[in-house]
Amino acid sequence: MSKKLTWVFISIVVWALLTNANGSFALSSKKIFVIENIVVDETSLTALKARERALEVGQKIAWRRLLDRLVFSDSVEKLQDIQYSDLRALITGYEVLRERTSTVRYLADLSVTFNPNQVRQFFLDQNIAYAETPSLPMLVIPVLITDGVASLWENKNPWRDAWENQTEQKGLLDVIIPRGTLADIRDLTAIQALRGDTTKLKNISDRYKTQNILIARASKRFDLKDNSPILEIILTKFNTNQVEETVIDVIKGQPTDDLLALLDMGVKKAVSSISNSWKEENIITSGLLLRVPVIVPISDFRKWISLRSRLSEIGILKQFSIVRISKEEASLMLRVTGNIRQLRNALRPENISLLKGPKDWILSDSEMHLPKKYLINTKNVN
Repeated sequence: MSKKLTWVFISIVVWALLTNANGSFALSSKKIFVIENIVVDETSLTALKARERALEVGQKIAWRRLLDRLVFSDSVEKLQDIQYSDLRALITGYEVLRERTSTVRYLADLSVTFNPNQVRQFFLDQNIAYAETPSLPMLVIPVLITDGVASLWENKNPWRDAWENQTEQKGLLDVIIPRGTLADIRDLTAIQALRGDTTKLKNISDRYKTQNILIARASKRFDLKDNSPILEIILTKFNTNQVEETVIDVIKGQPTDDLLALLDMGVKKAVSSISNSWKEENIITSGLLLRVPVIVPISDFRKWISLRSRLSEIGILKQFSIVRISKEEASLMLRVTGNIRQLRNALRPENISLLKGPKDWILSDSEMHLPKKYLINTKNVN
């Protein structure tokens, strides 16, 4: 063994001993539990009282947004009216930005950070199912059908404008709307999108660095009875050139509703639909931990450290321990809240793949090239 290899191997072992003294790592996903851009504006008898009121209101707004992000709508209604004293126990802290006061008024922008473990336990105590795994970016292609004509990049596509103008707090679903550049226009037409042209869809998804595409088709008609506007929405999701699902929804407005208001409602309902679908796929209903033995090939010490750091960002991965380590590979025991598919979903945003080997699961960092011995009888998990 060369001096360089000896040093690397010793470094790995020393790192393992120092950072794994208690046999496991407590992991949490903190970004999911931070709510930003909360605007408060309160008036009271004094500026101090206005500030106290504003901070309470702001934290309650943050709680409602966190519920919208993690749980289903029926659970939101059940949990949103929590006592302020109970809510404070779930909050780690808050940051105040752009603070302005007068003698009786207080204005500020808040950022509230929740305690992930406390929130998870609160949901479990209340028998509330939740999800906390963020999705990979999804590229939305909004196609509007007007009088039988499909529009995508044209200036008169208010359906695309409605998607671009969505102001909902960012949740688990990461939605990207194409900018409508010359490259976009070159890569994909409205008809090609509706036909599901996999080659054209791949071209545009590669440029936006996404694996998931949603074709959001909207068409407007009128109810023959009362002339109320009706918006029909068809959502078709593509993943790695395969059609995963198609959802059809209908929104009926009032006779006085204009097209823009109807399209805005359509976007909100579409986002809610695909967001709920993601939550259902990654739902957590208990605190029981699944033990998953994995092998991590080690080709570079720095990349191994990077992978370990990225694992620490995964919320459903509660603990892991190093069972065995050599200069070539590490054997880990993962403890996961959820199942294998949910673990795979959680690993993807961190550019880590979960592969099935001859004996154990294999964690494959996209930055590493797997040695040939790991490629034998190895397949991706779907």
